[in-house]
Amino acid sequence: MNKMVIKLIAVMIAGMVFLTACRPPDIEGTVLNIQKQLYDDALLSAEKAVQTNPENAEAWFYWGWLNAEQKKDYSLMNEAFDKALALNPAMKVYFNGTNVSAQNAIENYRGSLYANNFNSAVKLIPEAQQMEKGDLQTKKFEQALEKLSIAQQVSPERAETYRPMALTYMYLGDTTKAESAVEEMLSHSEGDEENTYMAGEIYSMIGKTDKAFDLFSKVIEMNPQNSKAYQKLGIIESNRKNWDEANNYYQKAMEMDPDNADLAFNIAVSYYNQTKLKEAIPFFLKSLEAEPDNENTVEVVGRSYVAAQMFDDALPFLEDAVDRFPENATLWEYLAMTYGQKGMTDKANEAFAKSKA
Repeated sequence: MNKMVIKLIAVMIAGMVFLTACRPPDIEGTVLNIQKQLYDDALLSAEKAVQTNPENAEAWFYWGWLNAEQKKDYSLMNEAFDKALALNPAMKVYFNGTNVSAQNAIENYRGSLYANNFNSAVKLIPEAQQMEKGDLQTKKFEQALEKLSIAQQVSPERAETYRPMALTYMYLGDTTKAESAVEEMLSHSEGDEENTYMAGEIYSMIGKTDKAFDLFSKVIEMNPQNSKAYQKLGIIESNRKNWDEANNYYQKAMEMDPDNADLAFNIAVSYYNQTKLKEAIPFFLKSLEAEPDNENTVEVVGRSYVAAQMFDDALPFLEDAVDRFPENATLWEYLAMTYGQKGMTDKANEAFAKSKA
């Protein structure tokens, strides 16, 4: 063997000895156990390492990582990781087969652990929604919650975790836990328009309309151009039978979103419930532009025309309606009444007979 090769080997060995010597024995033992995939032994040596080297960031990294991997103790993981970052974020640690900074390793591990569980959950939820109600669907929702719980433990400050969590609890009928998840979401996203709006929707579903009203009002404070928040406030006021307030909110929403068919329907219902039928009809017709085959809305428009004694307008509308919905007895009855008012006795009798067929 030539002298050059011998010198090179000697340098490599010396370097290995130097690197090993830089680590305290307990930490070196932990790394060797990790490399050999002896994770139970690694956990024991990591515990000893943090006891004997409490100011060593590398020791705290291994203690956190191994507790997450072996015990699924994400709270302890976060405590250990935070300790490592506070001591020395640039400290080199052995992670995924290479040496990287503690900060890089922690960010990558946390990020991967969070993403894997969060993404699994948001995939499971729509799968569960498409299933028939029963034990299998419940189990699927519970699996999603398990994944979301892990994501929440890994990164409790991430508000996006709590939105699907709250909705999943709603699907399972647990409004108490849904509300708790909403409050967590809000506490981690103060001033966030989208999350505040979502919280308002969930409180509306729970039936806590006063809380929902306050949240939708906050959305408008954040963004005065949020037409959906105005629409939600209008719905709440309509349900309270505060018609003037409801109409004011609806009007503001319509100014911002004049082509919104759902909003048009909300306005129509508000006027209809006030027996302001002539005002309601144009908005019902607008909503029908988006859903022309909505038989219930067609029926309400027909009833409104007749009740408002707008027979000239009712006639072409109802003739078209019975052509499209020939089995709808109520529409035939409205058409018979319209023919009668127009003096078209034979057609009135024919339409009335069809309403009884």
